[in-house]
Amino acid sequence: MSSQNPRPPRRRIAGERRPSRPDAGRSEPQDEPVSHELPQPAPSEAVAPPPPSSDGPAASCGTGGRPAPSWPFVAVLGVVALVLVVTAGVLGLFTWSWSDVRTQDAVDQATRTAPAAAERASAAILSYGYSSLDADEKAAERYMTPGYRKKYADTFDRLVKPNATKLKAKVEAEVKASGVAHADADRVNVLLYVNQTTRSTANGGEPQVALNRVQLSMVRSGGTWLVDDITSY
Repeated sequence: MSSQNPRPPRRRIAGERRPSRPDAGRSEPQDEPVSHELPQPAPSEAVAPPPPSSDGPAASCGTGGRPAPSWPFVAVLGVVALVLVVTAGVLGLFTWSWSDVRTQDAVDQATRTAPAAAERASAAILSYGYSSLDADEKAAERYMTPGYRKKYADTFDRLVKPNATKLKAKVEAEVKASGVAHADADRVNVLLYVNQTTRSTANGGEPQVALNRVQLSMVRSGGTWLVDDITSY
């Protein structure tokens, strides 16, 4: 067995370049260092603020960033407003004055009591009989004021007595309905619907019914309602 000796390396001549290896131009890949820092934004970029949280301080702000009022504060304002309204109403009532209240009460009482007095008066004034004219006249005058009593007596003596005696007339008045036309504390105008039934020799003694409307002006006198005027329609 023969052995082969390797060729000794060739000496380089001065100035000769070392031959490059095939992979001499390639560098081994180096692992880039891993950075754990977050990328910083560029100086020209604007950083948007995070959206406000529903339970953060911004949630309690009202319009324009001002703090919204709390519910206890709103409740206190409501109570104060109610007290002011009630106080204003009470002060207004006293400004109206109790005299006005008493006047209105008097008007209400007059409206309730005057119609009944007018019905009794009209039944007496509008009824009479030829055989009892003097007594009927006196009975009617009890429901009248002194001023109207004179006017009634003049009319009754001039017109009613002569005709009632001549015709032997007997008149009965029946009030069918009444109502207040106008009312003040001391004067009430009462409108009445009165049926007058007349029997006389002019109609052979047969009853004739006249449907009349009369207004009695009632005035308060000493706690009593009296007739101060009568208007027929």
